[in-house]
Amino acid sequence: MKDWQEFIDSQPKQLLEQNFICDADEVGLILVTGEDATEFMQNQLSNDINLIDEGHFQLSSYSTPKGRMLAIFRVLRISNGYILLTTRSLVLPLLQRLQMYIVQSQVALADASEHFARFAIQTDTAAVIEHPLLAQEVGASFQNDSVFSLQLEPQAGQRRYLVLCLSVDEARSLWSEFSAALQVAGYSSWKLAEIKTGMPVIHPQTSEEFVLQMSNLNLLGGVSFKKGCFPGQEIVARMQYLGTLKRRMFLASLETLQLPVPGDEIVTRGKDTVDGSGKIVDAEFARDGLCYCLYIARIEKAESGKLCLLTQPDTAFKNIDLPYGDENEAAIGQ
Repeated sequence: MKDWQEFIDSQPKQLLEQNFICDADEVGLILVTGEDATEFMQNQLSNDINLIDEGHFQLSSYSTPKGRMLAIFRVLRISNGYILLTTRSLVLPLLQRLQMYIVQSQVALADASEHFARFAIQTDTAAVIEHPLLAQEVGASFQNDSVFSLQLEPQAGQRRYLVLCLSVDEARSLWSEFSAALQVAGYSSWKLAEIKTGMPVIHPQTSEEFVLQMSNLNLLGGVSFKKGCFPGQEIVARMQYLGTLKRRMFLASLETLQLPVPGDEIVTRGKDTVDGSGKIVDAEFARDGLCYCLYIARIEKAESGKLCLLTQPDTAFKNIDLPYGDENEAAIGQ
């Protein structure tokens, strides 16, 4: 995909929050194929892989036996297996770990990131959202021989899509068609939208840091408590049914000129050493000059407004309501 990368590198990288198209090169792809692919995925991931088909994708996660998440995926069912969409910098270590559990199963794993041109869209423009190659409802996927598209959770009243193309020529043609109605942005625009929708992500700095409920994955439909065993299932189930969750993920704004990075320590105000209060999940600046972030912290401290960044003690977290809440828990992640 060298030609695609050169094309993307030549595009503007401005920060936009509405009606934009941007590259999605930071999204990595793992291809899982073989006659035992479904059983293998069912035994490894937190959600029930049997509940998805080629017309819908699924949110899921992969954890250690101690219940600490290694990755969060959007799982796309394709004709010969699955595509797992995750943080690109995690793809190779995940492949190495998953390979250890194949044993004698008929399963093949591959890094498919270089085989697809990838871009993202956020818009309410009719000419775009009515395009026949874009999935037509949230949670749905569209597929043909060379194009795959997923419609994600909306942001600010606009629809959001991830598009994967096997052909560079087709990707450039679609980009040209969509960009005629949209502005071209950088990936930070998409990252900001993901943060504002409350969608957690695992980076190398936060791998093995969080149990899935801490990241609100149970509220987002990213786990099944009925499917049976998967790595960390006992810890996840105990936390769910015994009510032992002491940390969860929050959305906040910060007034700062220094962008926090995943894994940055959060402490109680007045503390100058790590005290286990919390960590940054992800952060990005917005056009209003504020930094928006997702962070996981001790619930009582986050709700009391007593937290700050260890490296920025004068920077306070101003919590913002997430677009989903506890009332969804009973209906999601069955």
